[in-house]
Amino acid sequence: MQLNNTSLVDRQNRPQVNQRVGLNVYFINDGEYVDPYEVSSVKLFKKSSITTGTILDNVENLVSSTPLMTFANAATLTSDDAFDEINYTPGVNASGIFKKGTGEFVVVLDQILDSSGYDATTSSVGHSNSLSAVTDYIDVWTVKLTSGSKYQVLINNFSLYEDTFFAMTDPLMFKPQNRLFNKHIRLGEVVELRIGTEIGVMNEDITEEIRNIFKTSIINNASLEIKKVNQDHNFDGPFTVSSFAATTDLTRISSDNTISMLFDTTNLSGLEAFQLGNFGSLTGTYSVQVKYNLLNQTIISPLYYFTVS
Repeated sequence: MQLNNTSLVDRQNRPQVNQRVGLNVYFINDGEYVDPYEVSSVKLFKKSSITTGTILDNVENLVSSTPLMTFANAATLTSDDAFDEINYTPGVNASGIFKKGTGEFVVVLDQILDSSGYDATTSSVGHSNSLSAVTDYIDVWTVKLTSGSKYQVLINNFSLYEDTFFAMTDPLMFKPQNRLFNKHIRLGEVVELRIGTEIGVMNEDITEEIRNIFKTSIINNASLEIKKVNQDHNFDGPFTVSSFAATTDLTRISSDNTISMLFDTTNLSGLEAFQLGNFGSLTGTYSVQVKYNLLNQTIISPLYYFTVS
């Protein structure tokens, strides 16, 4: 994940205790991504806090216990500029809540630099980061979904690891394989282009315990390049619709190493090449290629083709 040109480790990417972790949440209402009206705070606790006692009060079911870390902005309305991701700077604005897109918000658990939480209620420094143990945690989001609703809490899970550290006498040898799930798209659709990734470990003497580490998301910094492939010799091509550089901040990586990006076919008519008459028909064959980091390697997949009809 990228936040204002800073690389973060996703919560499902087996984050370690000494990394910069992006804890993101997607808000969905009636089948659509939507922004909650307010996000008051995000507070982190050990997951065991739920079993050993309540972290919420008995009146309004809001957070009443002391957290391990607090995130908040000076403003709580999600329409405020305080939520813009351009405000994020590691170690300076690390305790804020940032909006990456409609319905998508993220806080950064910075395990590299010391950071102190911001308490919007008192407009002062709140609870500092005190997460260090390898264990399971929860992030508790206090939100107001609509202007007329009451505050409520939404609880998610994440874990910090250290079992990604291991030693070998031979270098790791991977065999990544990708597959495009979308083969046919209709003009006018806005769909998620999805490319699955399977990581094969070629070392014969590696243990099954280590192999299991690579079954969850281990790729990062993914981007897509989409081009229009013209089969009509009267037109030049291929034309780049979206470049690797332009999509670095738009891609998502799921826990099973699936890379996805929203592809809006209604924007194709706005491309300069189309307006100049060089693009040809908006329908036809397109290619997509994915690039991502895997350990110390940068992988670029073969071209995969899909049609827009």
